[in-house]
Amino acid sequence: MAKTTLRLGRPDVAAIIDEKHAAEKDGWRKNRLLAIKLAARGEHTSAEIADLCGIARGHLFRWLAAVRAGGLEALLKRDKPGPKEGSPRGVDAAVLDELKAKLDAGEFITGVQAQRWLEEKHGITRPYKTVWRWLKKAGGVLLVPRPSHSKKDPAAADEFRQGLAGYLENLKIPEGSRVKLWMMDEARFGLHTEMRRLWALKGKRPVVTRQIKYEWDYLYGSLDVIGGQAHFCQIPAVNQEWDHRYLEDLARTEPDAVHVVIRDQAGFHLRDGDTRLPERVRIIDLPPYNPELNPCEQLWDIIKDEIGNRVFATVEELREATLPALQRYWDDAAAVLRLVGRSWLLNQVNASNKTVESY
Repeated sequence: MAKTTLRLGRPDVAAIIDEKHAAEKDGWRKNRLLAIKLAARGEHTSAEIADLCGIARGHLFRWLAAVRAGGLEALLKRDKPGPKEGSPRGVDAAVLDELKAKLDAGEFITGVQAQRWLEEKHGITRPYKTVWRWLKKAGGVLLVPRPSHSKKDPAAADEFRQGLAGYLENLKIPEGSRVKLWMMDEARFGLHTEMRRLWALKGKRPVVTRQIKYEWDYLYGSLDVIGGQAHFCQIPAVNQEWDHRYLEDLARTEPDAVHVVIRDQAGFHLRDGDTRLPERVRIIDLPPYNPELNPCEQLWDIIKDEIGNRVFATVEELREATLPALQRYWDDAAAVLRLVGRSWLLNQVNASNKTVESY
């Protein structure tokens, strides 16, 4: 028995339907236009069109009737208003705003916790997949948080960002001096394997050999805020003697310049004015417990990615493995400047004493 194909019976609509369907971005409108487009071709039965569009045949016949009576405008008019574009179905705007606030505060570690909160606070019981979709619609994404010390004072960080130019002025560096401005830090690396995320095939959990061996090395590093230079030293320990030696090596990179070093207040760091500081080295202390102010912290993560998920027999092997990542910053000033190029830092440096010649 021959199949009876469906026909639209509106030549005016058939003439423009392809263009309308191609230009439409909205999902539900595009699906309705696709159904009418297929009907306009007269090549498919109603059952085939319904199957291709993922709809019931009853919906298809109602859409056809609307087009025959009122054209495409009638097709694209909804009897009941749908949710606002981009907002999820089944959740009130007020609840969604609360969900966003919870995400902004980092209160959900898992989607199950969000699911439980919706049920306990608002009496909304939905499957996990629905809650997961709401979290994504609210702008949520799974991220690894950056730790923050319990003693951190946010006001001190803001004061430093706004007052760095004043700190530079207070150093009273002689006018006309050449100045190198460095962000400096150190990080501990060791034979204890750094576990890092990695790319793998979907559906297969990767396995990484891990070594637990407590033998450590320290990488001292400084990034030039203005010129984009990088300076690194691999050092076996952290103490004031090694701090002195590192700063001596840093100062030798430009013997005629004054080297201003911005860093944290670790107990093994020499302070500004200490007689043990090398000549022509000045220190500005970062406020306590604010590592995010120092771009070097990002650099250590990059180094850990380079050496992560690997087993090293000796510290010498470990040091060798860090060199490719370090070489990038030795060779590429632009890469350094991308790390240190924070607007508050550059603005404060530019606002400092113009009589001090920086390069």
